Amino acid sequence: MKYGIMGVAVPLLVKKPAFAYLKETVLEINPKDVKSEYKRIIADQPEVGGMKNNLIMGLYLAAYFMAVYKVAPDKVSDEIFGEMVDSVCASEIFVKMNKGRDFFTEKNILTRYHLQNDPVFTENPENWHYTFSYDLDVPECTITYTKCAICQMARRENCFHLMPHLCKTDYAQQELMGNTLIRTKTIGNGDDICDFHIVGKK
Repeated sequence: MKYGIMGVAVPLLVKKPAFAYLKETVLEINPKDVKSEYKRIIADQPEVGGMKNNLIMGLYLAAYFMAVYKVAPDKVSDEIFGEMVDSVCASEIFVKMNKGRDFFTEKNILTRYHLQNDPVFTENPENWHYTFSYDLDVPECTITYTKCAICQMARRENCFHLMPHLCKTDYAQQELMGNTLIRTKTIGNGDDICDFHIVGKK
């Protein structure tokens, strides 16, 4: 996968809150080592449609979190990793990016609806595969993922045990937007699907 603009942007958004938490835990991790490992993970990740893929930022974000773990697996326990992810989700920049944003715009919903059958997704075995239905009058939507690009990457990087913590970002994002995410199964927990049901604030 290309490093590109998104590869540059994600560390700028995540580094400060992530390392602020790590510093509190007295973990000595060199940010340069994390960036180097992050670039390696991105380079090893197969292309999944580039910026046409509206889920792409989540893949870069997960790669950065995994890079933190991989440079210091003896220091970053599952608990510390989870708390670091929580710290980023509660950070000023993450809140600003998501708080009050309208997920249920007609443009966003129709884009997600049409992308489910786009070759960007359907012809790439490493990509997300999903079905999508919606009702803008409620508003609500149901997204059923049968394959997750982040899970694929986590398996390849021997980080699949971290997926339950990475999946928490979905709840944080929807909550900030004022929506409710209901999910009973996740591929990151070993289930065969992720069953997203998002209900809007109305």
